[in-house]
Amino acid sequence: MHLLRTLTCLAISLAATLIPAHAFAQEVVRLVVPFAAGNALDAAARALAENLAHTLKRQVIVDNKPGAGGVIGTAEVARAKPDGSVLLFTTGGHTTSAVLYTKLPYNVLKDFTPITQITVSPGFVLLVRADSPYQTMEQLLQAARAKPGTISYGSWGMGNTTHLLGELFDRSAGVKLVHVPYKGSPLTDFLGGHVDLTWLGTSLALPLIQEGKVRALAISHDQRAASLLDVPTLTELGIKGVDIPAWSGLLGPAGMSPALAQSLQRAVVAAVARPEYLAAVKIFNTTLVTSTPEQFAAYLDSEVRRYRAQIGPLNIQLD
Repeated sequence: MHLLRTLTCLAISLAATLIPAHAFAQEVVRLVVPFAAGNALDAAARALAENLAHTLKRQVIVDNKPGAGGVIGTAEVARAKPDGSVLLFTTGGHTTSAVLYTKLPYNVLKDFTPITQITVSPGFVLLVRADSPYQTMEQLLQAARAKPGTISYGSWGMGNTTHLLGELFDRSAGVKLVHVPYKGSPLTDFLGGHVDLTWLGTSLALPLIQEGKVRALAISHDQRAASLLDVPTLTELGIKGVDIPAWSGLLGPAGMSPALAQSLQRAVVAAVARPEYLAAVKIFNTTLVTSTPEQFAAYLDSEVRRYRAQIGPLNIQLD
């Protein structure tokens, strides 16, 4: 434990010395989150900002810019100066939007400088309520095939990952569920019995499962989640190709110098190694990644190409 604390302090000190004093045009770094406040993503961004302020030796503020599925806040960062004063804290939706939107005010790959992927989560859980008649995935599929268009699922909005998972699930499982999109969380209606199913990230699903309010039928991941070892993967159940990774990452505007991007990446690595950050995000059940700018750029490119092949045929178009 003493060794870990010592290494963490050394990493933080090293990150501070690797960022030149002239690298930033302003003393305040604005971390734009293209979604509303008061959710798990926002909490993760605030934990990052608080700890990044220690490694950058600058004030880091979270600026929530919700709207249009993340497009409004993302576009603002694309227009910003590439001096490190405005950064984008985003999710896997950044890559799916390249396929879903017919018109974007930016190019997902060309108008940003990848800095680092930060976390990845072990898939989404397909949930039913505890009083649901569907005890297993097989029972759900039998009912869905017997009466197409009668079983509903609530998503977090058109084009959201939970919507895409539902469409991919329909295609792979050979069923047709009724999609009910919400502007925010579908949980209230789901728990109230207004929709039959919903998809939820593991960190949000786990407390509901433990409280006995819901039952998990499967998880959209290639491996079982460590926190939900008794929940089978969709692949195990013969339902393949239903997986959209849930991740968070940091980008800057296009044109940022490689030296600045690398310095920011090192500062993030040091920030997420701090015990304060690790304690704050423990409940989110995520895995730290902290890739290099080059690795993150390659990952983003591969994800966009994969989604064009996987999601494109679904013909989901957003304006």
